[in-house]
Amino acid sequence: MDIIDMAKELGNMLKESQQMVSLKKSEEVLMQDEKGKGLLNDLYMLQQEMSNAMSETTDRDILEDIQKRYSLKQDEVLAYDATRAYFEAKGNFDGLMKKINDVILYSITGQEPCSDDNCSSCGCGCGH
Repeated sequence: MDIIDMAKELGNMLKESQQMVSLKKSEEVLMQDEKGKGLLNDLYMLQQEMSNAMSETTDRDILEDIQKRYSLKQDEVLAYDATRAYFEAKGNFDGLMKKINDVILYSITGQEPCSDDNCSSCGCGCGH
């Protein structure tokens, strides 16, 4: 079996994983939920507003106001069942992908992946 075939097999296994199934299910629920979609849209718009403001101004009051509104919207998003379930499922899937990537990198380099315990000494620059 060549490397591309193995990658396809891994992709198929990921597609059938509990994490992906849960993510797809939570996405479907969210796409049928007008309030949830609205909350996410509001959050993304505030994220964009914050990004634009950071490049256009150095006025701390403006930036703090946007950050405060963004933080409140995040709390609202995480308090709502459909959006919270989506972000939890996405976090679980992202965690699985990180573990897979860590295993692949370890297999290539022989170095243990970064963790909160050992990253400060690894020199990878990831910031942990």
